[in-house]
Amino acid sequence: MTEGSERSIQGTPFAGDGRPSRSFGKGRVCKESGCGTRLSIYNRGKFCYLHEPMAVPRTRGKKIA
Repeated sequence: MTEGSERSIQGTPFAGDGRPSRSFGKGRVCKESGCGTRLSIYNRGKFCYLHEPMAVPRTRGKKIA
């Protein structure tokens, strides 16, 4: 490139569809007794990661030996 010349690539900014992220209230705390973990406003659950009840995903078409 020669000195003083400018090259750029133009396009549209990469972004989602413009909708804000879904949020679920501020100041919520894990429902497990004795746990004071504050939940993220983006966590829809009632428990923190440590106390969230285990959910087994449904596996379709796979044999479990």
